[in-house]
Amino acid sequence: MDQPDRFIASCTRTPERAAQIRRISAAHLRLWGISDCIETARLLISELVTNAIRYGERDDISFSLSHLKGEVRIDVDDGTPGRPRVKRPTIDKETGRGMLIVDTLADEWGTSDDGSRTWATITVPTSMRTTPGFWCEWRGADGERLAACASAVPASAINWARTQMRVIASTIGEPLLADLWDWLSDGWRDAAAALERGEDFTLPLVAGPHAFVWHARPVRFLPMAALEGGEPACSATG
Repeated sequence: MDQPDRFIASCTRTPERAAQIRRISAAHLRLWGISDCIETARLLISELVTNAIRYGERDDISFSLSHLKGEVRIDVDDGTPGRPRVKRPTIDKETGRGMLIVDTLADEWGTSDDGSRTWATITVPTSMRTTPGFWCEWRGADGERLAACASAVPASAINWARTQMRVIASTIGEPLLADLWDWLSDGWRDAAAALERGEDFTLPLVAGPHAFVWHARPVRFLPMAALEGGEPACSATG
């Protein structure tokens, strides 16, 4: 059974406790690897704890911060019965907006049956996971891109490059150039070694008036099918 990450504290009802709990909670959220929700959590904690400090009936308040399955939950118990009300003060009022902020920022919020504990939850933003790979291009002597490909591993990048090289040679009416270029490239060993090390690699191929360049670089692909222009979404490493 999954157990939540949890931080529990009990403190006196003094004004400085709200800032202390905010700082400690932010440190726990970083420790749990969910920094993306820190600012929202700070605001909710500030309002709920401040409310408990101002209106609680006990000498102390209880605080809990927990994280489980993509949700952060904040619980504050001040011993005061009754559900907090969401007020909508006029623009000239300086106070009374605490629960309105909670109602706006929290995905859900509520109170225990006796009203002494108020809770709020926020959904943790999903981190965008990237996938390592390689972006490969064939270009002409003038820099015009002739073909491009996204590959997951060096071997597939080089296989595509060699296949596309034969397509280019056939297109210019010189199919035998592909064999010459393949031989000159020394089996593509240098290219494979560079990509395995995570380095860029450029291979210029020239024969008479014909000149082409193959270039490959390591990238990280975003989880989307394509960007405008038809290229896979990727960003260069380093």
